[in-house]
Amino acid sequence: MAFRFIHTADLHLDSPLKALRRRNADLADAVGVATRTAFERIVERAIEDTVDALLIAGDLYDGTTRDVSTGLYLADCIRRLGAAGVHTLIVLGNHDAESVIKPPFASVDHLTVFKPKAGTVRFEEVQVAIHGASFRDSQVPDDMVSGYPEPVPGWVNIGLLHTSLGGYAGHAAYAPTTPARLTDKGYDYWGLGHVHKSQVVQEGREDRSWIVYPGIPQGRDMGETGPGRAVLGSVEDGRVAIEWFDVGPVVLERVPVRLPDAASIDDVRLEVRTIAEAVIGAAGPEQSIIRPELEVPAFLVPALHRVRDELLDLVQTNVLARAGRISVEKIGLVAAGEARDSVEGHNETLMELTGLVRDHAAGDADLVAEIARDLDGVLSKLPADVRREPELDTPLTSLEPDRGGDVGAWLETAVREAAAAIAGTGGEERP
Repeated sequence: MAFRFIHTADLHLDSPLKALRRRNADLADAVGVATRTAFERIVERAIEDTVDALLIAGDLYDGTTRDVSTGLYLADCIRRLGAAGVHTLIVLGNHDAESVIKPPFASVDHLTVFKPKAGTVRFEEVQVAIHGASFRDSQVPDDMVSGYPEPVPGWVNIGLLHTSLGGYAGHAAYAPTTPARLTDKGYDYWGLGHVHKSQVVQEGREDRSWIVYPGIPQGRDMGETGPGRAVLGSVEDGRVAIEWFDVGPVVLERVPVRLPDAASIDDVRLEVRTIAEAVIGAAGPEQSIIRPELEVPAFLVPALHRVRDELLDLVQTNVLARAGRISVEKIGLVAAGEARDSVEGHNETLMELTGLVRDHAAGDADLVAEIARDLDGVLSKLPADVRREPELDTPLTSLEPDRGGDVGAWLETAVREAAAAIAGTGGEERP
C-alpha cells in the first residue's frame, strides 16, 4: 500500500505584499489574497489526490500577524483536510514561535502540531513514521537534529525541520545543521522549511536521505521570484519519490536585458520592443509581475533614473498590446562592467548583514533608530526616484518593530536599490 504526502513550508499566510499593491492598484485584489490562494491550491490538491498527510515545515504566519481571521482561516482549512482523511502535521518555525496569533486547533481532528521536544507520528498500515520538533522560541541557535528520535527500523522515516542548514545569504542561522548530519540520522526524507527558494539539497538514494526545501508557495517581493511550488511525495516499496507542482497565483520575475551598446537615452527608448519581448518571454500562465533589469553602460544610469517612469509606461503599454495578465513592476537599472561586478561581489555579504539586522532589530526600537541615523547619509545620495520607491518611502524609525514593522524587508529593499543606483553614480551623461 502506497503512502502519499504533500510537503510545504513558509506559507506566511496573509503576509502583506504592500509594495506591490501600492505600485500597481490594478493588482491589489489579486495580490492581497495571493498567500491564501496558494495555500488553497495545496489543500485542494491534497483532497483531490487523496494524500495521506500534509506536512508543513514551519512559518504558517509572519511573526507579527495579529489578525484573528488568519488563524480561523487556517483552522477551517485543516478541518476540511481532516474531513477528507488527510492528516496535517506541523512544526513551528521562527515566525510561528513568536506569532501572537494561535489558531483554535483544539477541536480539529487529523492534526499534529509537534512540540519543542521531538516526537513521532506513526502510520502503522503503511509503515511510515514522521518525526518533528517545533521551535520553542523565535531564536534557535543550536542544531536540533540530535534530539530527533531514532528511525523506526524497517519503516520509511520522514523528518520535518525548520532550519537554515549551513546558512544562506539573507537568512540568519536557525537550527543550523548539515546535509551530512541529516543523512547520518538515517531518515529517508527530510522535509525542510525556512529557505524560500525551492530546491533539492540532496537527492535520495539507498545510502542517503532526500533533503528538500519546497520554497515559499507565494513570493511576496522581488527577492522571492519564480513560481511558488510544493512537493508531492509518494512512498512505495520502501522508497520515496517526489514531484513538484505549482501553486502560486502571482509569479514574480526579474528579467535581465543587456543593452551594452546604448550610448544615450534615445538608444534605450528604441529598445522598448526588445524589453517588452523579454518581459513577455519571462511570464508564465499565471498573473505575472515582471521587473526588467536593464544592463547599460554605467555613465547612462543616472540619466535613465530620471526617465525611469517614462520607460515604465512605454514598456507596459507595449506589453499590454500583445499579452494580458502581465504587469511591469518597475524598470531596474544595472551598471555594466566593473561597477556591476563590484555590486555582485559584495551582494552576498550585504544580504548576510541584512539577515543579521533583521533578526536582532526585530524588537529593538533603539537599534532601529541607530541604524536609521547611519543610513540617512547613504539614502540621501540616492536618486530621488529611488528614495520615493514604495518600499522605502516609509521612514525606518516609524516601522516600530514591536508593532509589526518589517525592518528586515525594508533593509533588504534598501540594499538592493542602493547597490544598483550607487553602481551608476559618479559618471557623466554622454551627449
